[in-house]
Amino acid sequence: MAQTTAEFLIEQGKAEGKQDAVLKLLRLRFQHVPEVLSREISNIHNLTFLDILLEQAMTAQSLEEIDTQFSLESPRND
Repeated sequence: MAQTTAEFLIEQGKAEGKQDAVLKLLRLRFQHVPEVLSREISNIHNLTFLDILLEQAMTAQSLEEIDTQFSLESPRND
């Protein structure tokens, strides 16, 4: 089913909010977030991946534990 423009914009807004939350949490925990990591997070729009990143940001002991390299394969609906 095709996504409407309104649905697309709502999803974009949710993604931007989660991106901001991840970055804010990382800055609170680790003070400085490298620009490369910040850009990588800002380029992730998949809400599931952003939820994973938010969990990582809460539990990571270092920035090196933050994994922004997700598989681009979509799960199959068998």
